[in-house]
Amino acid sequence: MDKKKALILVNPRSGRTLARQLAFSFGSDFQNTAYEPFIRLTTGPRDATDVAARLAGSFDLVVCRGGDGTLNETINGVLQSGAQVPIGYIPGGTTNDFAKSNDIPLDQDAAVRLILDGKPVPQDVGLFGESRYFCYTASFGLFTKSSYATDQRFKNRFGYGAYLAAGAKELLHIDPIALRVDVDGETFEGEYVFGSVTNAYAVGGGVLKFPRGSLRFDDGKMELVLIKKPKNPAQMLRLFTEVQKGVYDENYFTIRSGKVFLFDFLGKSVPWSLDGEFGGETEEVAVQCIRHGIQIFKPTEETS
Repeated sequence: MDKKKALILVNPRSGRTLARQLAFSFGSDFQNTAYEPFIRLTTGPRDATDVAARLAGSFDLVVCRGGDGTLNETINGVLQSGAQVPIGYIPGGTTNDFAKSNDIPLDQDAAVRLILDGKPVPQDVGLFGESRYFCYTASFGLFTKSSYATDQRFKNRFGYGAYLAAGAKELLHIDPIALRVDVDGETFEGEYVFGSVTNAYAVGGGVLKFPRGSLRFDDGKMELVLIKKPKNPAQMLRLFTEVQKGVYDENYFTIRSGKVFLFDFLGKSVPWSLDGEFGGETEEVAVQCIRHGIQIFKPTEETS
């Protein structure tokens, strides 16, 4: 019987380990299975997207090893290819928000076994504008720039603390952003220091956090989160401390579930982060939840 083919994309710069060395172990892990592995080390930004877009249709499985950004690029490439191919994820980044929300093991061997022994399940994805996809969050404002502008070596060394250190510099200087947003026909308008469309329990390693079990990631809906500017840094600290407990002050937080989100920044161009990577700047943009946009390996009741 001919073996199935697995395309394995490895980001050698993500996380705190040397993925170049790990690439050899991936070959060993997959070699004596139903899959014949084809390993590719990514060479820079968007390389995973380009490779997956060109090759996904020729493979039975696409696996990526890296952080949330590497997974984002891989998902974009697979969706651009039009191939109905399942995706496996081996977390190797700094925060691994997607993996933590979906209970994907952070241990490499366990993540590989999940892919080899499990079954792919449907997962919603977000569509940003007309052609950019994200797997768990699109955000703007506070902490957004620090997610993609923090030096990779700094993130590798200090992990989540790197985001907090970079984000803290923004607290006293960020200006509220004037915004009008429509969520499935309901409109909100005001000035906000942070906004996101999210499909995860945690964003930014826990800067934004929902209680486990409170969300579903395959129901065709995502969460809009808007935050108004606190009066002072002490209040900001208190608000984010309460968020860790799942408590949101309605005077500052607006949270709504929805399928289609229409953002209008009233003439100002605002930068976005998509899964921690720079997503461009826009004055207006539509963000949609694509139900069951991908098939991905993650624990289910049968495998847990």
